[in-house]
Amino acid sequence: MASTLADPYVEAAEPLLGPDEHDDSQFPTPEDGDGLADNTKRRLRITTQFQVQNPATIILLLSVLMLLITTSGMMYMIPIFRLVEDAFCHVYYDKDPSEPIDERLCKTDAVQGRLAFLGGVGAMMNSFVGVVSALPYGILADRIGRKPSFILAYVGIVVGFGWAPLLLAIGATPSIPLVVSGSLFFLIGGGVPVAMNCLNAMASDISSESDRSTGFLYLSFGAVSGTLVGPFLAGILMEKVSPWFPIFLVFAITPFVFGILVFLPETLPIKLKQATQEDAQPILTKIREAGKELMISLNLLRNTNILLSMAVFFLQPILFHASSSTMVQYVSKYFGWTLAQTSYLLSPPLSILHLLIIVALPRIAKIFTDPTGRFLLSIFSKDILLTKISLLFLLAGALLEGFSQEIVMFLIGLVVSTLGSATSPLGRAVVTAYVDPQQTSRLYGLISLLDTFGLSIGGPTLAWSFNIGLSRKGLWRGLPWFVVASFIMAALIALLFVTNPEKPSDTASSEEEDSSGLGYQSASEET
Repeated sequence: MASTLADPYVEAAEPLLGPDEHDDSQFPTPEDGDGLADNTKRRLRITTQFQVQNPATIILLLSVLMLLITTSGMMYMIPIFRLVEDAFCHVYYDKDPSEPIDERLCKTDAVQGRLAFLGGVGAMMNSFVGVVSALPYGILADRIGRKPSFILAYVGIVVGFGWAPLLLAIGATPSIPLVVSGSLFFLIGGGVPVAMNCLNAMASDISSESDRSTGFLYLSFGAVSGTLVGPFLAGILMEKVSPWFPIFLVFAITPFVFGILVFLPETLPIKLKQATQEDAQPILTKIREAGKELMISLNLLRNTNILLSMAVFFLQPILFHASSSTMVQYVSKYFGWTLAQTSYLLSPPLSILHLLIIVALPRIAKIFTDPTGRFLLSIFSKDILLTKISLLFLLAGALLEGFSQEIVMFLIGLVVSTLGSATSPLGRAVVTAYVDPQQTSRLYGLISLLDTFGLSIGGPTLAWSFNIGLSRKGLWRGLPWFVVASFIMAALIALLFVTNPEKPSDTASSEEEDSSGLGYQSASEET
């Protein structure tokens, strides 16, 4: 594994862009700031001298940022879930907050039903924030740059994450509307989806066509590593110390995120002089321009293939909600695990299996595109085939989880589902084939918009199905997983109608481009 990961994004000797493709002028320099004040130029010169310029190093830093953000989110999720459960439990038993209650007593249907309802309302609130902010902030990232957009989104994430712990720390009576209102802070920058999209856009900016999907895979590697580290640390700290300690660590990570940003350049090729001229435009002109850009973004959906491919991203928040909060509550309720113990389901060995899949995927992809092999698929055909196979694994895993009455069968379902865990980067590679590079952030803004619609439907539906299972018992308790399976089936059917992009494809030439890096190429490279 170590030798594989050392290919293009770690070794400076093999930069992401070739010598003819790598243009350092894409990064803003002090010379770009003609007409700016001398002190502004001086600050810019001091800042840029610390910033890396090698694309391989930039990808590495982006992967570390993805690791830190994902670790923070996963380390936050289960402890805050436990703290809210405990608060609801104290209200249910009419106990003083200072009086401890055994966690097992909190598994009553009344408390768990309220928790499920909270999850559904929270999903709807997050979807509202996403609908309002995802696309506008995607357009903003194309205008002012990825880095300032990411900083703004991350500030909103930190404030939003701090809301519920603050309420619980001051001893406020837990109210569902009050707890979920913290999601409104994600309107500052757009929250996690916009932050992730900014990182993906930065990777796309500095990647050549032949290495773009490899960059996505490295960022996915960082994200999956976070899903391994975060829950594992949270589980240990919850059992050994308290649920408050991992939440404290989440905020302790914040300075490291801003520290890494110091070394990252702005990857969007914007000239500071042009930006200054745009700032001088009247406000009505800016509003009209923003409206035009919004229509350009929405016009992407006129392409039927893009619209059908988006089904994969409509599915992603449903899968995440099911495999995180729903699964944690489901296993804790029906199989008698504590919430700290359920956190280990989100870490090794499943996350290690996910990492192995991401590392092995490029090698598997070569089998399908090898000009001397038996398959002889084009790059796009290979991408969409692997996406469909991943969805089939997800479908089989969801059905196994739904029918499971014992923890062993449920765990087998989790393993099968993990075999399809590369669906998101594969789907991103497929849909990127249909847009020009300058529309990447707009496309990712639309993806975030679809994410929010998926969350607005999937979150409440999963909460409703969980409560149905609580009341009817028996096989009905697996209803959340049957709901997930139906969404997966819908996405799989949508992909059956996706056609090849109207771009020339040459398997042999693509194999020649495949001689460096991880060797994984996406349909977006077929230009």
